[in-house]
Amino acid sequence: MSTTQQAPPRLYGGWRKAKSMGIGLLNTGQTVIVVIAVLVPIFVTNVAGMATLVITVPLALVVIALACWQRHGMPLLDLVVGRARWQWAYWRGETSYRALYLPHPRALDLPGLLAPTKLLRVEDTNGGGLAGLVWNQATGQFASTLLLSPNGTLLGSRGQAEHQVSSWADTLARLADEEVVDAATVTVQITPSSGAALADHARARMAPSAPSLAKETLRELVEATPRASATMAAWFTLVVNPGRAPERPSTPAEAAAEALRCLDGVDLGGAGAEVLRRATDVDLIRLVRGAFRPDELDAPAAEIAELTWDQAGPVAADDWQTRYDHDGYSSVTWVLREAPRKVVPYSVLLPLLAPGRFNRRVTVGYRVLPTEEAAAVVQREVNASDARQEYRAQTRRSTTRRERADAEAADRTAQQEAHGAGLVEWSVHVTITARPEDLEAAKREVAQIAKKSGGLRFRYAYHSQAAAFAAGLPVGVHPLAA
Repeated sequence: MSTTQQAPPRLYGGWRKAKSMGIGLLNTGQTVIVVIAVLVPIFVTNVAGMATLVITVPLALVVIALACWQRHGMPLLDLVVGRARWQWAYWRGETSYRALYLPHPRALDLPGLLAPTKLLRVEDTNGGGLAGLVWNQATGQFASTLLLSPNGTLLGSRGQAEHQVSSWADTLARLADEEVVDAATVTVQITPSSGAALADHARARMAPSAPSLAKETLRELVEATPRASATMAAWFTLVVNPGRAPERPSTPAEAAAEALRCLDGVDLGGAGAEVLRRATDVDLIRLVRGAFRPDELDAPAAEIAELTWDQAGPVAADDWQTRYDHDGYSSVTWVLREAPRKVVPYSVLLPLLAPGRFNRRVTVGYRVLPTEEAAAVVQREVNASDARQEYRAQTRRSTTRRERADAEAADRTAQQEAHGAGLVEWSVHVTITARPEDLEAAKREVAQIAKKSGGLRFRYAYHSQAAAFAAGLPVGVHPLAA
């Protein structure tokens, strides 16, 4: 008798935050601030005398504390600066948007980072049909989108799922060869259903001649899971800058053609997602309008087709420190604070994609570094790690296990890049949208889900909720694409 032993599941890990050279655990920016804070009192003393130490030393200590202490994974100085910038914008009225009172020619602008965007309806000369492109007139970037139908991994084998992960890695690596590609995002939007659609679906397909036990079992299942059904939409957005092409386009039409060429070169077939079609201008209006007004996400196609790009946005919006209010709804966005320190299976994101009571949007953003830039980045990381190790040796400070693990990860990344692997910067945004009276319950739902996500740690998008909200839309707005 022979037995077959199943191979252990493949695990993934080795992610690390980019770290530059600095004193101890400080990065370059923090080190510069600390050094300046130390030198300023000395300089002022030489110029104005010892009496100035009463003022300069406490100020220097405050600056050093703000630069070194961290909260929510960020230096306190960054939080203070972010709060000051938001407060200044609030005083100037820049955190509120009212479409009805915008003067000409801004009357057709969308709020915030979406203001310079323009929706284009283009036709592929190669017979690919119509497509919608979002042109950011401020940056020159074009965003093109593919509508997807995820196959999922729950009903597939483990080997198939691991193959899909490898195929997705190959897809990202191929983007490194495209000079014009700035970033790519994958968004999954989960819209809960009351269960009526599920009940109607089951009732219409129940055969009159079916056994009574089968009928009763199906009825109990439908009644017991009124909130389990959900509508899931997914899309892939590619952000390109045609101005970096070897033959720079001279007209917006040529730039749009370059954006479509890059989108057509993306192969998602092996990554577990079926491409439905390119997103048209009507599709983009529906997705954006549905984000601001979830109750209109399923509006009739004829009604959506009559809307213009400016009508896809809200009539009124307010950007607060930890929430974004828009047209009777409130949204809260979290950003990735820390990747898992341990190795995780391919299913690490499944809890975030499970249906819930409220509208949820999960966006994973990528920036694939070109080969030359990737080599420079990993070398800089290794040099910074070596410098920190030399500093610890000279100060006779022992190395912690976490510091050793980080140094090993930097060396391993450099070794993999030297053998041809690509380097990717990535982040995750999670946005929940609900009525203001249900917002606290929605936030608790995300907090519970985040605890099950295999070591992913999130924080609020402090003082930038509107920008983080836009990052989950198919409009090309993403921090990695800046």
